[in-house]
Amino acid sequence: MGLLTALDFHQKLQLDNNKKSAEIEYQLYSWGEICKPFLGNPEHSLGARHILNDFPFKLFSSSTPTGPLPQKLCLIFRPPEETRIKGQSTIQGIFPNEIVKEFVAFLSLVTRRRVFVNKQTRYNGLPIEKKAEIYQRSHFQEAQKSKEIDPKKIYQLLENIRLLDRPVANSFILAMRLYHTAVEMMYTEPEFSYLLLVTCLEAISSLVNTNYSLDNKDSFLDSKFPGWKDIDKHLKEEKDKDKLKDVLLKNEHCIFRKLCKFVLDNVPDNFYNEDKDDTKPDYYTNSPLQEYEKIKKEDLSKALHNIYDARSALVHKGVRLPQSIVLGHFGMLTTEVVAEMIDPGWKPEIPSLLTFERLVSYTMTEFLNKQNPDNAIHSPKQK
Repeated sequence: MGLLTALDFHQKLQLDNNKKSAEIEYQLYSWGEICKPFLGNPEHSLGARHILNDFPFKLFSSSTPTGPLPQKLCLIFRPPEETRIKGQSTIQGIFPNEIVKEFVAFLSLVTRRRVFVNKQTRYNGLPIEKKAEIYQRSHFQEAQKSKEIDPKKIYQLLENIRLLDRPVANSFILAMRLYHTAVEMMYTEPEFSYLLLVTCLEAISSLVNTNYSLDNKDSFLDSKFPGWKDIDKHLKEEKDKDKLKDVLLKNEHCIFRKLCKFVLDNVPDNFYNEDKDDTKPDYYTNSPLQEYEKIKKEDLSKALHNIYDARSALVHKGVRLPQSIVLGHFGMLTTEVVAEMIDPGWKPEIPSLLTFERLVSYTMTEFLNKQNPDNAIHSPKQK
């Protein structure tokens, strides 16, 4: 994983002053301006353009603060030289593209601003233009409002990733990549975006809750195998009853239950209390959250069940997700969305895509916060 190698390498550079590395620069762009707190008029100040000033990642706004979107960002980092062995082949060199793609996934996750890679622009101070992808991807995006970040908290979250157990860290980075791909296509392919967000939670929750065990096997078997007790009652020996349960549960990985536990364990309280979403398109004046865009704490488990059922129906039966998942995306409603909402007593079958994306971002970021709760970014310190 590129991000982890860069973080590990930075740690080695801190311990060995004689170790050297090339500095690589990339141009990024963000559909919501990212900045740090600044007093005064930022438009005419170079100081306002500095966002992250130190390695392992330096970030600078190369476009005018408060200027037109997308914001152009300059990212500088030091990639390690690696030797990679694949079968009989050995490849030696630096692999900055992997690092930058995972960094923008991280930055998008913790800021909820849609950040993407444009191109490499410098190598060790020398100007160079090099594509980050063989084929440049382009998806429509709506402009977002600006986001202030605390650099110390960003650096702490990166360190928290580095300090995770490696299997969990690798899984977290995969989840970040899935999240980033989901937000990239949320306006052009909202159903697939929704699907990727579910997969994102599956990727991290399966590793975090590897040792998850069922609290009540009988209740679970009742829901999965109605009538199993008709067989169980004919077994007289307790060991045979236990063997039947083991056989029925042999291939049960409890994927949804692990996902649900991960979300319930990590979603911060302010997710339920917020009445605005500042990542909505910037033509929403106050970015208010409608009641159908909120999830009450007592309803979260049910909402996750509905999401997972809808996901399974889409993947396994070809049942489309409700059109109303795009509520909050645009200033106008499509005919299909209006047709769904026109029924008296309408309630969304599953949360909107923006609501679900907010839940995923907050949950994953809070998971990182809990590795060092004194530096929480999306929420106050949790007791």
